[in-house]
Amino acid sequence: MIRLTKREKQGGIALMICILAWSLFAFVIEPAKERIATLQRVIPDKQAELSKLSAAAKEYAFLSDNGRDLRVKVASQSETFELLPFLESLVQASGLEKSIAKMQQRVVPLGTDYSQTVVEIELRSLSLAPLVEFLGKIESSDILVRIASLYINKSRTKNGLLDAVIEIQNPRLSQTKVAIK
Repeated sequence: MIRLTKREKQGGIALMICILAWSLFAFVIEPAKERIATLQRVIPDKQAELSKLSAAAKEYAFLSDNGRDLRVKVASQSETFELLPFLESLVQASGLEKSIAKMQQRVVPLGTDYSQTVVEIELRSLSLAPLVEFLGKIESSDILVRIASLYINKSRTKNGLLDAVIEIQNPRLSQTKVAIK
């Protein structure tokens, strides 16, 4: 057996302590510091994603509830309701009969169960007050209609008057349901 001097023993112990300390640092402390730095960088990103996801979930729930309410309203709407005669009565009530240049209706399918009736009204040479009154009557009606688009320009033929194109939509259940056999 080899005999070591006291100084050699102390040097060996010091070397073992250094190797142990370096191993502890290299395999435990440094990876832990790197992991902490990574987590400090990633956690705020993940929290931002979580808040976005939470906001999207709330929006989805809101839209889902509104969609359900809209389906109930569409289903409860009278099957005999026609958008064009309804709008014609509002035009007469607003005194806009002379301003009508064009009134056109079309039906747009929205999948298998729903369709949408769209009426485009072109008004010429009218003042702002009757137009606002007409739009107010549309919005305040109990019928499920919405103004999809509104374009207003100065009249080319008469100074101080307006030309307007209004697109009004009414969703409905499709009239033609095909039975699959």
